[in-house]
Amino acid sequence: MKKVIGLVILLSLTVCLPALSQPKYFVEFADKKNSPYSISSPQQFLSARAIERRNKQNIPITEQDLPVNPSYLEQIIANSTQVHYTLRWFNGVVATLTDEQLDLVRNLYFVKSTQKIFEPSKAKRQRFSIWKSLDEVLYQTNTQLNYGSSFTQVGMLNGHLLHNRGFLGEGKVIAVLDAGFLNVDVHPAFDSLRLKGRILGTRDYVNPKSNIYTEHYHGMMVLSAMGGYVDGQLIGTAPRAQYWLIRTEDASTEQLIEEYNWAAGAEFADSVGADIINSSLGYTVFDIESQNHRYPDLNGGTTPVTMAANMAASKGIVVVVSAGNEGNSSWYYISAPADSPMALTVGAVDSRKEKADFSSFGPTADGRIKPDVCAMGKGTVLAIPNGSVGTSNGTSFSAPIISGMVACLWQAKPELTGQELVALIRSASSSNSSPNNSIGYGIPDFAFIIQNDEEESFAYLWPNPFTTIAYLKCNLSGTSPVKVTITAINGQHIISKKLNSNSDGTIVIDFIGGLPAGLYFLTVLTPNEQFTVKVVKAK
Repeated sequence: MKKVIGLVILLSLTVCLPALSQPKYFVEFADKKNSPYSISSPQQFLSARAIERRNKQNIPITEQDLPVNPSYLEQIIANSTQVHYTLRWFNGVVATLTDEQLDLVRNLYFVKSTQKIFEPSKAKRQRFSIWKSLDEVLYQTNTQLNYGSSFTQVGMLNGHLLHNRGFLGEGKVIAVLDAGFLNVDVHPAFDSLRLKGRILGTRDYVNPKSNIYTEHYHGMMVLSAMGGYVDGQLIGTAPRAQYWLIRTEDASTEQLIEEYNWAAGAEFADSVGADIINSSLGYTVFDIESQNHRYPDLNGGTTPVTMAANMAASKGIVVVVSAGNEGNSSWYYISAPADSPMALTVGAVDSRKEKADFSSFGPTADGRIKPDVCAMGKGTVLAIPNGSVGTSNGTSFSAPIISGMVACLWQAKPELTGQELVALIRSASSSNSSPNNSIGYGIPDFAFIIQNDEEESFAYLWPNPFTTIAYLKCNLSGTSPVKVTITAINGQHIISKKLNSNSDGTIVIDFIGGLPAGLYFLTVLTPNEQFTVKVVKAK
């Protein structure tokens, strides 16, 4: 197994020496015909964990999952300066080509198209956050962990209630796609990750020969919001999750190739069995003006990075992305891949739960609500590059707070699919009944996990979330008709119907398929008894 996966990795890195002074292209292949790989033998190109994720969520393995045809790859290698990596979802490669090589490649019978995605250029701007030292330490009660000042960002989501129950992300794998992870190998905030072997590995799609721990600091700060642990100062939202650290962003430039790097990183995350992708990156304006995205491109399926996010989510991964920090600029909209309809897009609020002024707005170009939810991204407590704990601002940091809580939620509710989790989180947020393009569905309340578990002691509904039909089992006396009522979370009566329970106490609820997606209360009323449970209608 490891040998076969290693082979696929080797092919993608056949000639990976830097060629920064030459143009790079995405070369798309026409097909995957005559491939030695088969969807009936997925262990050749996917890890056991990746296959298990698909099986649990009833996601088929398709031709899209197959690696590119090795014979096609060999011919590109023979006619290029470098092949940097392959892209199975996009069915092509990213390669450095001279003008002469480009002509040769374009004439190969299996090449469908070529697109220049990088050319030597001076960077126009740097977009990453500054920080300040932590000058105040807060204390909290009713928690089993000593969060210090980081309690605000965790407690805002009632994340501490999941932590108190032992849901700390254990058993879940988060892939962090970012610009570098400076000093994660020595920073005290990551001692527990290192000592417990929770950093599963690294990958660099910008420069495979670099040391990812000497590159940019941004990914280190992002990682700390999830996996950081400094007793009394900082506890991340998923301190017991496992992490893959993947560099896809070149902090020194801003070019379209970084969206293809992102796609390669997402494919790798899928292949090694990641459950969650956190991406605190976004793309709209590039150093090369012709590469720029326009607002109509933010329609959920046009930009390369958004297409890759959709593909990752379709494989059962929960993709969590930052909304963007352009709320105060002339371009105040979200960036790509925040427009993905399948991603959980996260905006930023401050410690008072008020929208951060810099947090980008929706809607998408096709009119969908974005962001989806918000978390604390202003004054967020994080590990900072000098080896201590401080604070910084950005949706870069609200996204990983949510990613960590997704890991805890999935640990608590392993029966749910990725998209059911996304729907559940939206539905359990503060503005669910009136979402808007400023804060989306609002601030999630992860305490519903605890509440649902308590309710299930006397009534259990499955599946929850549901799509068309649900089953409710209660400790009812007899099989006489019962009244089932659906109520919106704002108290509005939606529908009532009389139903009979089966001999085992199961009630088939078959009249709720037409409800809009969202969170509801379902009440069962008999002359002597009444039960109420929360239910979530998925899209």
